[in-house]
Amino acid sequence: MKEIKIYASCHNHSNFSDAEYSPERLVEIAHSLGHGGIIITDHDTVKATYFANKAARRIGMKTLLGCEFSTYNHGVGVHLLGFDFNPDNRKMKELLEYGSSVQTARSELMFKWGLERGTLREGVTWQDVRDAYPYNDYLCNNQVFEVYKARGIYSAEEYDEHFMKPNFSHSLGLEEKIIEATGRSYKNVNTADVVKIIIEAGGVPVIAHPHGHIKYVNEYLDMGVMGFETRFPSVTDEEHEFFEALCDERGLYKMGGSDHSGILGGLTHLGDAYACPENRSGISEENFMTLYERRLG
Repeated sequence: MKEIKIYASCHNHSNFSDAEYSPERLVEIAHSLGHGGIIITDHDTVKATYFANKAARRIGMKTLLGCEFSTYNHGVGVHLLGFDFNPDNRKMKELLEYGSSVQTARSELMFKWGLERGTLREGVTWQDVRDAYPYNDYLCNNQVFEVYKARGIYSAEEYDEHFMKPNFSHSLGLEEKIIEATGRSYKNVNTADVVKIIIEAGGVPVIAHPHGHIKYVNEYLDMGVMGFETRFPSVTDEEHEFFEALCDERGLYKMGGSDHSGILGGLTHLGDAYACPENRSGISEENFMTLYERRLG
């Protein structure tokens, strides 16, 4: 992947979804890296946007509203980034409310089951988690862990083996039971429908981290997808070249970001699994401004 000067990371998560840093801290870190822009794309919520915008304006950085939607297409999970849409659009509001409720309902149930099994330590209630994050409509294991850690019940080093794996991991094989109990699933969120909603809300739909998705490209284009994440840690050099050429040929947006990798990912303490060269985690000023000024859409 060609070395470029990174201007902005346009795929980042805050503590309003499944990461550690506040929106203000993410803006601060991006600024310290010499970036001129940043977009927070929390999962199924745009609650961080106000705080990110305020922090970015204060130090002269550019930002846009963004969100990452968990969708399914023919049984395959597809993460879709939506940029610069109207969150007050009726269908969009319903989509955001449903998406965030899927994760929150799952987390609450697994929290309850962990306490019942005795694999999750006592000393925290679900109401404690809600009280600690009063503005969140998306709550996952990250918020639960931070409350436990603040009370000294778990240490940071215990996150993976003693907290996450025995209580909240998909490897526990509880997903169907969770869907049955909550009546909610991301499998009910169709990729093509979300693309349509983003466009109707005035936004730009972009396929996130499209590793292994070249075979679906024509279908995504037929849906109305307007761009691809061409620069991302999991995207191979061959895929990068393919999607860059495709975007040039079709006049599509070229995006890229950190997600949970690198310093902006906020998970560097978990080791090499989340380490990556910063060069693979963002885009140039030209590509950022193409979206910021909506030159293609």
